[in-house]
Amino acid sequence: MRKIYYAFVLLSLVVITSCGKKTDKDRAIALVESKYENSNQELNFNGSRLDSLYNISPRAYADSLKKGNELDVTLAALESQIEHLSQAESDSVGLISAKLTEERYRLLDLAKMKPAFIGWKLSGVAVEGEKPEVLSFNFDKGITKIVP
Repeated sequence: MRKIYYAFVLLSLVVITSCGKKTDKDRAIALVESKYENSNQELNFNGSRLDSLYNISPRAYADSLKKGNELDVTLAALESQIEHLSQAESDSVGLISAKLTEERYRLLDLAKMKPAFIGWKLSGVAVEGEKPEVLSFNFDKGITKIVP
């Protein structure tokens, strides 16, 4: 009998603590609702999404590394072939090589940034009314305030 009582108490505690936790999206919605509570606008959060924000997206970072490596190969091929060309052709290839090198330095700067988490974005918040529109809101890392 005592084991059943302890199991019931433990299960009750788990249910109470899990029901009380708000998700990140719930906290973001609560902040937006508090901002608009004195407004006559009706907000619909059904289609909204909460996404993480980075100073540079991890995908863009990976793409810059990949493109940079491809440019390195192309530049090496151009440099090896430029010796066997006439002056006019060499100048033309040199201009192309200079543009590619400029792009390579831009990609290297991008690669130095490294993706860093900067906050959250709640997008797809529908404003119901005569002029329906869709809003987005940015939040700090802890979803404690709306940021510009």
